[in-house]
Amino acid sequence: MQSRQNSAALAFMRPAALLAFVLVVAPFVLPFIGFNADLLTRVLIWGLFGIGFDLLFGFTGLLSFGHAVFFGTGGFACAYLIVNNVTTNVYLAMVAGVLATVAVALFLGVFALRRSGIYFAMITLAAGEVAFFLDYSPLKPWTGGEDGLPGMVGPVIGFGQSAFHINAGWPLYAFVALLFWLGFLLARRLSRSPVGLILKGIGKNARRAGAVGNDVGRYKLLAFVISAVYAGLAGELLGMIQGFMPPGAFALETSAQIIMVTVIGGVGTLLGPTVGAAVWFWLRDTLQYIPNIGGAWKLILGLIFIALIVGLRRGICGEVLYRMRMRRTRVSGAGPVGAEEPSASAVPR
Repeated sequence: MQSRQNSAALAFMRPAALLAFVLVVAPFVLPFIGFNADLLTRVLIWGLFGIGFDLLFGFTGLLSFGHAVFFGTGGFACAYLIVNNVTTNVYLAMVAGVLATVAVALFLGVFALRRSGIYFAMITLAAGEVAFFLDYSPLKPWTGGEDGLPGMVGPVIGFGQSAFHINAGWPLYAFVALLFWLGFLLARRLSRSPVGLILKGIGKNARRAGAVGNDVGRYKLLAFVISAVYAGLAGELLGMIQGFMPPGAFALETSAQIIMVTVIGGVGTLLGPTVGAAVWFWLRDTLQYIPNIGGAWKLILGLIFIALIVGLRRGICGEVLYRMRMRRTRVSGAGPVGAEEPSASAVPR
């Protein structure tokens, strides 16, 4: 029994250890192919955003078209407290931003989760448009409207003269990388817990999950709020890397982009959105500097996106994990290969 527990603990920590190694090595390797500190940090911010979104979409089966609501709420709440000197403690402002995001998620979730499928998606889409309007008009004195909120600063380690300010660049990358690693660890633990198994069951068949005694509505709300917390924290980090909180955080494009990077990387894989963000942002930044193509880089990027979706229908990480599973099946001889094609969320992690 003890040996089995040790083996399970090792299997759980192996991906986390590998991820930690990648995060440490990335600043020394990826700059050779065009990744600088800013781009790597942005990838991790969107990866953190994507981990929460994947718990909602990839596991629970709820597609939100308005997740920018939480991305912007967390970011603007944190930025407002810092910019207006309500508090000089960045960590306290970050906590307050997350709490504001939770409050909005609970309010929106109570109404949106009364419906499912396309109706749920449309409600979240409408909520995103409402938030964008509020940002630009009624709440403009607090959000800055089209100008955003300038003056966002990074966190501080230590006190007094010996305090170290974590500014944009590699110091902020290290801070974001640590939060990203912890976020992945928590999400992975949740996905393998009894709660995570229930969320997966809801994603596959909500009626069946309810028939065996689970409170489906409450678990959906839990997934919705957890996903919002990841989004709000990512929004706060976006303000820190840019030095101001942009109004585009509430834009429909933000909600669409998190869906795109999740689909590209692999739905239901947790790390898929990070890989998708790395591919998407690298292509976007690289294509713009190709001589003589002008605005056609957007067309090229769109065609590449279509090719990735068609060619890798499980996403990059989903395809890799699926093929690894099929290889293990062939080696063990456990049943005919390809007899049952699992979804990305069914691939063992």
